[in-house]
This record gives sequence, structure tokens and C-alpha cells, in this order.
Amino acid sequence: MRTNAIKTIVNTILVVLLAIPVYAVNEYTGVVQFDQNAYKGSRQNWSVSIAGNGLVYFANHSGLLCFDGTNWTLNKLPNNTIVRSVKAVADSLIYTGGYMELGYWKSTPTGELVYTSLNEKAKEYLEETNNLEFWNIAERDDYVYFQSFNKILTYHNDSVYPLHLDGGISVMNQVGDRILVSVRDNGIWEVENDNVKRVIFDDHLIGTTVKFMIQAEDENLLIGTADRGIFLWDGTTLTQWNDEWTSYFVENELNRACRTNSGNIIIGSLVDGIVEFDRYGNLLAKVNSRNGLPNNTVLGIYCDERENTWLALDIGIGFISGNQNKSFVVKKLRGAGAVYSTAIFENKLYLGTNQGLFEASLDLNNDEIKLVPGTQDQIWDLKVIDDELLIGHNQGSFALKNGVRREVSLEGGAFNFIEDPFNPDLLLQSTYNRIIVYNKTNEGIERRNHIEDFGNLIRYIEFDHLGNIWASHMHRGIYKIQVNDARTKALNFEYFGEETFGKDHSIHVFKIEKRIVFTTGEKLYTYDDLTDAITPYDTLNASLGKYASANRIIPAPNNYYWFIQASSIGLFSIVQTNVQLIKEFPTSLFKDPLLVEGFENILPVNEYTGILCLQNGVAFLDASISDSTTNLMSNYTPAVRSIELQTNSGRSVYLPLNTKNAEIKNTLNNLHFRFSFPMLNEFPVSYKYFLEGLNLEWSESTNNPEFNFERLPRGNYNLHVKAVDIWGHESQIYNFSFEVRPSLLATKLAIFFYMFILIGALLLFRRWGVKQTRKKEQLQHEKRERELIRLRNEKLRDEVRFKSKELANSTMAIIRKNEFLLDLKNIVRKQKEELGSRYPDKYFNYLNNKIDENISSRDDRQIFENNFERAHEQFFQKMKSKYPELTSSDLQLCAYLRMNLSSKEIAPLLGISIRGVENHRYKLRKKLNLQPEDSLTDIMLSV
Repeated sequence: MRTNAIKTIVNTILVVLLAIPVYAVNEYTGVVQFDQNAYKGSRQNWSVSIAGNGLVYFANHSGLLCFDGTNWTLNKLPNNTIVRSVKAVADSLIYTGGYMELGYWKSTPTGELVYTSLNEKAKEYLEETNNLEFWNIAERDDYVYFQSFNKILTYHNDSVYPLHLDGGISVMNQVGDRILVSVRDNGIWEVENDNVKRVIFDDHLIGTTVKFMIQAEDENLLIGTADRGIFLWDGTTLTQWNDEWTSYFVENELNRACRTNSGNIIIGSLVDGIVEFDRYGNLLAKVNSRNGLPNNTVLGIYCDERENTWLALDIGIGFISGNQNKSFVVKKLRGAGAVYSTAIFENKLYLGTNQGLFEASLDLNNDEIKLVPGTQDQIWDLKVIDDELLIGHNQGSFALKNGVRREVSLEGGAFNFIEDPFNPDLLLQSTYNRIIVYNKTNEGIERRNHIEDFGNLIRYIEFDHLGNIWASHMHRGIYKIQVNDARTKALNFEYFGEETFGKDHSIHVFKIEKRIVFTTGEKLYTYDDLTDAITPYDTLNASLGKYASANRIIPAPNNYYWFIQASSIGLFSIVQTNVQLIKEFPTSLFKDPLLVEGFENILPVNEYTGILCLQNGVAFLDASISDSTTNLMSNYTPAVRSIELQTNSGRSVYLPLNTKNAEIKNTLNNLHFRFSFPMLNEFPVSYKYFLEGLNLEWSESTNNPEFNFERLPRGNYNLHVKAVDIWGHESQIYNFSFEVRPSLLATKLAIFFYMFILIGALLLFRRWGVKQTRKKEQLQHEKRERELIRLRNEKLRDEVRFKSKELANSTMAIIRKNEFLLDLKNIVRKQKEELGSRYPDKYFNYLNNKIDENISSRDDRQIFENNFERAHEQFFQKMKSKYPELTSSDLQLCAYLRMNLSSKEIAPLLGISIRGVENHRYKLRKKLNLQPEDSLTDIMLSV
């Protein structure tokens, strides 16, 4: 039965423990809704069909929708018309019908759907009647039937022709192996190939419209009508089925129906979603927009092999899980706020929330809540003690009984009530400021006193076996408090924080098997009374695994304990050293509504069941139930939907989905895989992959079933992919082997060619090497020759420098000598002028002539010319050849200019005045034909 889990929980909670009535109609929670943003189509969906490979197809207003469990694909008709009906007759063959359109879709080897229209074959029959729309499709023995309200067209042997029936057609349904057609006021007909025969004719069907025909028990039929309810055909007569619901069927306009494999009947209406009955007509569930459906108008319905129900709705798409054995049920209570604590009291469910105390019904189908007057504001704790509901409120503490609320304390921030194990008539309560003590009386609990000499913001308190109170601060650390027996005064208290736990925040105190246990969110600690110390609880930490990081521990009857940690909630049986995990619930189950973060709480009902607090709701947990549907994971394998190869430039090639041991060109070494998982239910699956040849281990779980591998190097690979459900169950592993081949330049032929080229290159290299050696030897020989020439030239340059130096020295000696003689001549002349006749002329003339002879000494000139020629080879020869009109005195002046001598230095050498030198220079410029801007010295230096 689809709602066994819900009934189990409700029966356990209400019947076994409280002995209160169980309601027949339960809220169904396994509903998933898809809107236009999810499937990217139009809002209206007219029909639904499922192929054997698990792909779900919807006739959508915009085209054919395909859902693979993860991804939606919209396939539009070439003429963009509406798709009204769909029938998947094989994994790769889907028939559709619509407005003046009929045809089929086939899957290509790469997984794409390609449409073939049958309109041309049906052209004459389409033209006979305008505005034909095909609302249902049936298939049997290679005959395919497209039903409109006016006629049925048959597709067989690649031709289309009409099936002759008298009267208008209200509906055609495939019932098992039979194809049944309802003709208005003319009964029910059965189609066999090209033949039709009437199988039911009854007055109950005259004057009404048949909406559906489905299989019932023992080959019987259920026939739904628009305004007369549902009839049962037993092969002979029609009788009313489930007569007490007839008015509901009429008022809500039943439209579609299907029968599950277990025999349940699901009726879809145009007004109120679906109702589900067992084979005897007993109501099991009602699902509409109040409890999960996006819309109440059911236009198409399909029950798959796993009891799941798919709904094509006027707005969106609905999915209802067929899991018959659910271990949890969520009850949404809109407007309640964050639920911190719950209690079952006086046949009602009470919710302590951040907005106050709410009263709710234990009927799971009734989501109405009512605020208890005078309880507005934050409520921290609810406890049922001695026939009273105790309320720990932000503004104090209250007691509720028979609907009457009374005030028992004004101490603000009342957190946690516990009974004193050493004084059965006392209760203790932690608050914002101090610990309060209450008396149990015949009239209910009464505030007695607070514990003096200790005040703090305490959230949880527990007694150890020695009578000490352990108190966990709301934010910082733990206190051990010794109190007197009268519970009036703290005798002593000790603080434990970072030095003990390695942290001083988020530390709480609980009890396991009467032993004090501290949670830190990392591991558990315990109090060792023998050493009077807090130590890690290593034994329990090792047994609990990830639950050692729990932040909340809640005891249930018979040594059962609920552990709440970040990723999951687990129920354990703990008896001494025997620790057994009974069941765990991933916290990701509770996304709508969410858990109350930091204040997670469970109300244990018995050893296996509990009520989990949520935001705007609660969840009923039953750890005795195994979620059988999710255990089926191991029967299925992820299905590949696309294998795309890409070049680095973006060009794509798609491989057939059945490819085995693929050989892939190295230029297509960017691979993109897309997967889906065929076992569809309300819980999402994640995927893991392991690319053998590249990765060393399995990847982390991802909700995206698309995997990209870029620029894979040459080599052999094996891709492994598995699906993992929310409970941690794993599917079978999909495997795909492939090889990224080496480039053409790396093939064996290319390698042989490379070897041939290499050998040739080595021979050429050897020849080149010999040639280079010889060339090197020649270069070395030439280098040596050049070195000899360089040395010779350097020697010559040294000689020239030496000769030039000699020339300069001799020239300077002549200059100094001539300057001396000239000075001497001037002295003699001056003496002559001063002495006159006293200085005889013959001595003056003799001396003057001797001086002139030495100034113009031919020997000096000859020495100069010889040295000059040695230093400046062929200078005079070049000058004479270029300027033949030059005299010897001109050449002598040219030589002095070549030595870069100034006029002042030249004058003594020529035995003339400076002005005479300037005149001589002027005449020389004339002979050389120099322009005014030309430098005479530069001309000489250039020769």
C-alpha cells in the first residue's frame, strides 16, 4: 500500500502510545513538482508516456518534452504545432499526435530524436475533416491508432487509413493487451487490427461521456464517466463502483485514471488533483495543490513499473513517488515559524515555536494550526509531566491543562525542564539567569525557589550519579555545580572551557546510559568520577564514527538515542559497549521545510519513532522502516545520454551511445559525457566518476551528471560512473573504455619514416661534420695567417710610431735650434745697432752669415725629409703626382702641415716670420684650388 509508512508512523504514535483514533486519509509527501523554468516548455502538458529505458515523454503545448531523470529536452515539431498525445512503444520509437499532425520520433545512435510526419500519408483523411486533433494513441501488433473525436486513423505497413466506427468518439484507451474505444451513446468497442466489435452496451453509458477505461481486478473494467461516476464491468453487467464517492467524482470532473502494479486505482480530476484508492475502493491518499501539486487540473496520468505516478497538468508537471515503505513523513505547517520543541498532549500536537505555542491536529491531512492565546513570543521547551504540558517561554514558564493556561514562573528565558533523579517531587529548569526549582503538587507544578550562589545563562542541565549538576552555558563552556540536598544553594561550582575541550563554545551536556557526555561538534567527552576529570570518550567516539561530532543527543526509551549532526540524524542502540546504528536520516531530506539550525530537536515517541522539529513543519521519523525503494539502487546503472568529442577549436563529433572500446583521434581529445539515472523517485541522486588512466580515485559526489575531460594525452582510458542516492546507496557502475590515438606524426609508419630521415640526417651530418672540420682547419690556418699579418702590421705600426716620434723629435730639435739662431741673430743685430761702428761690420756680417747658413741648413732639411718619408711613405710622391706645380718649399710646408704644426711652429723651420708662413699658406691654397671653407690642414692629414 502506497501509504504504509505514514500509517505505520501514525499507528505507532497514536494507537500504541496514546490510544487515540487513526485518520484514514493521510498527507502524501513524496511529491515533486516541475514548472516551466525547470522543463523550458509551455505551461500546459496534455499527455504522458514512459519508454522501457526510463525516459519520460510529455505532450507539451510547445512540443515533445523528454525527461531522463536529470535533464529536460524540448523537441519541437517542424510546424511548431501543439502536441496533444504521446505514446512510447519502444526505447527509440515515440508516436505523437496533435492539431492536424501525426507522426513518430526515432532516436539516432547518438541519442537525438528525429521526427517523421505521417501527414502526407494521411493527407486525404485530414482534409476530409477540418481541425482534427489527436488526443490518444494506442499500439498493438504493429498497428498504431490515432484517436480524435471524429475518427481514428490507423498506421500500418507504412500507410495511414481510417478505422470505421459509427458515432462520435469520446475516448480511446489501451487496457492491457486490449484497445477499447468509447463511442458516444453506442457503447464500448474493441479494436483488433483493422476490425472493431462492440463489447459493452448498457443504458448507463447513454447520455454521458466516458472519460477513461482501465483494468480492474479479475479482468474487470472500471469505466469513468463525466457525470455519473465510475462503473465496474464484470463481463456481463455495469454496476456503480465506490458509490459514496460518486458525487465527488462528478463535482470535481474526473478526467484520467491509471492502475498501479499493486492494484491501486489513481483517479485524476480537472478540479482537485488526484485521489488514490486500493482495489476495494478504500481511499489511500489525496494529492492536490495543498500538498504538493503545482496545479489541480490533471490532463494526463501514467503509473510506471515502480508505482510512481506522473501527471501532465494544466500548469506544470507532477511526480508522486510510489515508495510504499517510507520511513519519514513531512507535515508542513505554514505560518508556525521555527519549531523548537513539540509535545503530544490531550490528543493534540503542540508546537513550541519562535512565535508562540501552536496547537495542531494529529491528522496528517489537516495542516491547520491555532495559536494558544497568551503564548506569543519565543518558546524553548515543551514537556508533558504529570498530565500537564509545561512550557518554557521567553517571558517565563506556564502550564497548560484542559485548554487552560496558568503561569508558574516569571523567570525569563526558560530553557529546559528536567526531573531531579534524587528527589522525585522536584523539577529543575535552566533559564537565562539561574536554575529554578519546582515542586510537584496535586494542583500541578509550582515554583519553589532558585539555586542561590550560582547565576548564568544555562541551556542544558543534567545530574550525574553523585548528585552534581552539569550545566552547559548557552554560548561558553560547562559548569559543574555542587548543590545541597535541599536544592537551595550552590555549595561550589567549577568551570570547564578551552583548557579541557580545546574550545569554549558550542559545548553541551547530555546523558548516555546514566553517564555524563559532552558534545563539542568534533568529538564526545565524558566525566570520569574516579579521576574527577573530563576526558575524551574514546570508546564511544570509535563506535559512533561521524556521529561523534553530533551537537545534540536525545534519549529515547530502552537505551535508544537520537544523534543529530550536520549531515545526518542517526538512531543508535547503546547498551554498555554494544553500539548499533539502527537507521540514519540525511539532513538533506529536510529542505522544504528546513531544520532549525543550532536548535535541532526530536520528540521521541517510542524507541524507533520520533517527531523532528522543522521550520514551518515537523517530520515523523520511523527508524524501524527500511526505505526499500532506495535499496533498489544496486539494480540499475547510470545511462549515458551523450558522448561528445571536441577539437581544441570547438568542432564537435558525437559518438553512438552503444560505442564500445572507442578509438579517438588525438585532435578530438576533449570529451564531454552526459548521464542520467533511470530509477526515478522523489529523491535526487548524485554522481561520481573515476577516469582510469588519469585519476587515482573516485571523484566527489556532484549533482551535475556532465563530465568534461580536456586535452587528454594519448593512451588508454576507462571511465567508471556510478550514482549515489541521498541515503548513500550506490548503483551499478557504468564503464566506457576508449583510446586516445597518437597523432599521425606518432604512428609506426611515421616512426619508420622518422628513422629513415634520422639515418639520412646522420649521414648528412657526418658529411657536414667532415666539411666543417676541414673548414675549421682552413679557418684556423687563415686565422694564423691573419695573426701573422696582424703582428707584422703591428710591428710596422710600431716602426711608424717610432719613426714619427724620431721625426717629431728631430723636427722639434730643428725648431729649437732655429729659434735659438733667430734669437741670436736678433741679439747680434741689436748689439750692432747699439754699438754702431764700434762693432765692426766684418764681424757682424760674418756672424750673421754663419747664423743664416745654420738656419737654412741643407743637412737639417735632408734629415727631416728622410725621416718624414719613413713615417709617411710616398707623401711627397702623391702630392707631386696630384699637384705637379708645387715647389720644394711648397712640399716642405705641406709636410709641416701634415705633422699638424701651427704657423708659429713652422716659421722657425722655414726661417721666416709668421706672417711669411701665412702668405705661403695662402699661396699654397691657391695652388691646391681650395674653397674658403676647406681646411688646409685637414687636406694634408687626409693624404
